[in-house]
Amino acid sequence: MKNTICEKLMWSAMTPTMFRYISENCGDVDVPVVRKTAHKNYKAMVGRTPDIGSFMKNTLRVSLAGGIVWLSVYDAMDGHMSREQFGEMVKVTMLAPLIQKAFGGKNPFDSEYQKKKVEKDKVANAMSDSEFNWITETIPGRNADEYTTNYYRCGLCALGRQEHHEDLIPYMCEMDFISVDLMGGMLHRTGTIATGAEICDFYVCKKGSEWDK
Repeated sequence: MKNTICEKLMWSAMTPTMFRYISENCGDVDVPVVRKTAHKNYKAMVGRTPDIGSFMKNTLRVSLAGGIVWLSVYDAMDGHMSREQFGEMVKVTMLAPLIQKAFGGKNPFDSEYQKKKVEKDKVANAMSDSEFNWITETIPGRNADEYTTNYYRCGLCALGRQEHHEDLIPYMCEMDFISVDLMGGMLHRTGTIATGAEICDFYVCKKGSEWDK
């Protein structure tokens, strides 16, 4: 991929909270050195990761860029971050102000939104045959207060294989619960590709709706 405005924005939005977490929780590390090394890692990782299309046509480019940020920082820690700390870093990143604002501004509990998402999935799926591109199917609900999204291929899993960090990808899956919560919903699923399931099956319902049981 090229280091487009999408990748630059993701780095700027995510890393202040991440480095604050590292400073407060990861012992005696030189944060400025880690930041410099991580940014170098990030550019290199972006460069060796296959392109999956522009953000305007494939919004999951944001998720792929986010995964690259997390793994770039983890590598820069050079053994001074446990997998559990990596998972905590993912969670606090999702609560960064810009991330909260981005998800908080979305309302998926709208019939027209869901219909448009069905069509957008088809466009995004066709952007690339690469294993780094998700294959997504959105199924509108019985009414606007619920919907299902199935992922038949996961770009983050491909990223994990490329960077030899398959063990870290399940920690990234936790971000899904946070992102749905920020949009006013509840996420239920039976498994993820990262943990060995055939698909990631997302059932999402609006908080307080008749389906929120």
